[in-house]
Amino acid sequence: MISLGLLLFASSCNSQQTAKQQAIAEKNAIEAARPGTIPSKSGGWTMRAKIDGKDFTASSLMPPAVAGRIIGYYKSAYIGLPYDRRYLVVGKKINFGESNAVDLSVPDDDNFYAGRAGEMKITRVTSDWAEGVFHFTATSHGSSKTFNVTDGFFRIAVGR
Repeated sequence: MISLGLLLFASSCNSQQTAKQQAIAEKNAIEAARPGTIPSKSGGWTMRAKIDGKDFTASSLMPPAVAGRIIGYYKSAYIGLPYDRRYLVVGKKINFGESNAVDLSVPDDDNFYAGRAGEMKITRVTSDWAEGVFHFTATSHGSSKTFNVTDGFFRIAVGR
């Protein structure tokens, strides 16, 4: 009886670990594939930046045609850049301001931040893709924190 009990206990512990691993895998898949988003990949849809020096690499992006913004998601964080198809001209600079702000959400913070100082520049446009760089400083009316976002880069499909 004791041997049978130990055998059952050991096998249940193994299945708990498998269940935990499965739950983590499912959580990661949901975060990477929010409804309506496109998973990011090298050479495809991409957004990356540094938020106060820490790497942000989007796991998925919302197509601008759907959201009206260029939005990159990573876990509970996101960056939402202003978008207008008329921006897609190489060399075009878009200055961020009160009526043209970037949205920023950071993990473990209930405040929403707006980037009202900074710019985005379109660096490449082909028949299939548009690329740009960006940087901004984000603040919130609900917090005294300031976030500096630097080294931003995005690539989106044109016409989607």
